[in-house]
Amino acid sequence: MIITNDEEALRVKCLDVSPDEVGELIALLESELDNSNRLGRVGIGLAAPQIGIAKNIAIVRLLKNGIYDLEVNLINAKIEKGYDQIIFRDEGCLSFPGRVENTMRYQEVYLSNNLIYPHKFIATGLMAVVCQHELDHLNGILLSDRALTKISTKKVGPNEQCPCNSGKKYKRCCGG
Repeated sequence: MIITNDEEALRVKCLDVSPDEVGELIALLESELDNSNRLGRVGIGLAAPQIGIAKNIAIVRLLKNGIYDLEVNLINAKIEKGYDQIIFRDEGCLSFPGRVENTMRYQEVYLSNNLIYPHKFIATGLMAVVCQHELDHLNGILLSDRALTKISTKKVGPNEQCPCNSGKKYKRCCGG
């Protein structure tokens, strides 16, 4: 069962996963994600701490026409580099139903997925955001920690400073 609204239980630092644990943990995460989706709490990623397991593993499953179109397993993964920060609007989390926040995320991330041998890959767009979100869970970082609370609601001109506080003009940053 997915842990909801319990910050203390979700703020755990995870231990690395051994090769013999992977299959069972992936199956458990997929089962919980499928169950959540059947119950109408649709999600596309789930990390082990969200089901009470302090292990460095998460899954991302993007659906297309009712079937998984793209599947990524994050096992002992780390973000090596991130590029092109944006304000990602209305990010949600299965552990905090009904809550959405605007967050600062990279549009492109270079990840290392280390288990048996080093494996690196690039995630872009929504996949990059979800990977960052799930890896945050593995480090005890919650959606509320990433929430941008000072985003201006007034219209920002293209030559004004970006409200994300990057120091760039809006047209060269989040408005680009």
